[in-house]
Amino acid sequence: MSAQNPVTRGSSALLGLMWIALWGFSGFFLSYSTMVPISVERGLSPVAGGALLLVMMLSVIAVQPAAPALQRRLGPRRAIGGSLLLMAAGHGAAVLVPDPAVGLLVMGVAVGCGFGVLVVLATAAVPAVTSPERVGRALGRFGATTAAAAAAGAPLGLWLSAQVPPEAFRGFAAAAVLLALPAMRLIPSRSTVPETRPSALPTQGEDRASGSFWAALAPVLLPFLVSMCAYGLVIAFGPGGDTTHPALFIATMQASAVVSRWVAGALTDRGSPGTVYTVGIVMTVLGLVSVALVPPGWALAACLVLMGLGVGAVQSASLVLAFARAGSRGQASVGWNMTFDSGLGLAGLFGGLGFTFLGSGPTFAGVAGLLLAASLPLWLRRRRPVGAGAFRGAFSQNSWPTATE
Repeated sequence: MSAQNPVTRGSSALLGLMWIALWGFSGFFLSYSTMVPISVERGLSPVAGGALLLVMMLSVIAVQPAAPALQRRLGPRRAIGGSLLLMAAGHGAAVLVPDPAVGLLVMGVAVGCGFGVLVVLATAAVPAVTSPERVGRALGRFGATTAAAAAAGAPLGLWLSAQVPPEAFRGFAAAAVLLALPAMRLIPSRSTVPETRPSALPTQGEDRASGSFWAALAPVLLPFLVSMCAYGLVIAFGPGGDTTHPALFIATMQASAVVSRWVAGALTDRGSPGTVYTVGIVMTVLGLVSVALVPPGWALAACLVLMGLGVGAVQSASLVLAFARAGSRGQASVGWNMTFDSGLGLAGLFGGLGFTFLGSGPTFAGVAGLLLAASLPLWLRRRRPVGAGAFRGAFSQNSWPTATE
């Protein structure tokens, strides 16, 4: 019986994390996808809307390094639960503050800070509740859940915000976040960290080849950063052109990303995450170039399917590589999530300036070229692929992550 309890607890905790991610991410992307359109509707310029989006993402990034310490002080359950409540409060603030710009700013900061804590702690917890040989698959499933939440939240936000009053839209977004709270009972109230065996740590010469955390992760995170910028461009500004229903095209990309994250996660357990990563980068570049050239219609939808498949593979493979290269789950989660959110933030800046002064086509094409350039360090410095065996070695002991990691 005692041998089965950890497995049962781990399975329940993973399901709880997936439920929390489903509603937490949905609530966030309801705000992310509508920040620019709602800003314009309330009399602000697209550049101002992009700046507000950037502020929201900077708020996400700013709190992420402190998230493990917050968990250490409060415990996983209170830290994650508090982040969800802060997100819900942010949606309420957008209604209560009369000035549109100030209201959107307050909402963006509150939702961003809550989301920043949520993504770090939830992502880092997945390997802790999963057996080492199935970590890639578990991360893929968790990632597919977050991608599904974005796939539902982003286009639904665009559609719903145009159909209902602002108060009803913010109430819906807050309710979506609060639906995550029942799963909090599946999350441990305290962190448990048994002694770490030396064999559970990555070797200094391989996983941290440059001798520093960020230098070891930089080749992995650079192309991921630009990929997330491209992903955010489509979500926040649409695929470009005179598209009648941009939400449908965004949903097409998001749905293909869900499938890709699930499949790519399983493939990283069986082969080389580096190969999966490269394939994802190439597909993303081809998708971006196609979106820049193809007019709205079925062909554009096909281009967004290709881009979504590429982005999903990039997300899963880069996360596996980050966990394998970093010295701890907590640091890997912080680094990966900061990069993810930095990319979404840069999308607000690049999109606001690029779509205003250059147009959608040159903006998408320019990001495609930037992605290729950002991938060169990864391809040039790869001395050997990081396979599933190396990844399992880095996580041969499961425990809930804490700030000391």
